[in-house]
Amino acid sequence: MVVLTQLCCRLGIAIAQPPLIQILTNAKAPYNISTPTAHLALASLTPSGVQNMRAKIGTLIDSRGTLVRALATLAPLGLGRPIGAGDANFVLIPVLDGEGGKPDNVRAQQVYRILAEEKGVVVRFRGGEAGCFGCLRITVGSSREIETMIEKLREVLTLV
Repeated sequence: MVVLTQLCCRLGIAIAQPPLIQILTNAKAPYNISTPTAHLALASLTPSGVQNMRAKIGTLIDSRGTLVRALATLAPLGLGRPIGAGDANFVLIPVLDGEGGKPDNVRAQQVYRILAEEKGVVVRFRGGEAGCFGCLRITVGSSREIETMIEKLREVLTLV
């Protein structure tokens, strides 16, 4: 069983056992998918829509590889190896302490704060989530966005 839901301009799908689908169906609005969203969803399933999606996925995969390679150049400044960098539109990277090379929440928060407040680069601090101690989540962007983020991240890592 499947239930479709819309949040803002996103359209999502849930695949679950019938009892859970019934709970989700009971909780959603009766007409929770707007007409424009429904039209966009249908258009995305046409042959040209699927071809466009595949092209975007290819670009994302290439850009993610560029980001991972660029982050590896910052290892001497205290970045660990990416966690699960092969299947998402982001890279989860541990920020390491200066001594033992272990993930460091305090340093990761400092890097996060300085990037956002002083350098205009937004990444996400994820150190409070299970398995993500000392980690930052960096979304894959364009080539220029990756270059800028790496440049600013290098500057910040040399400060903290």
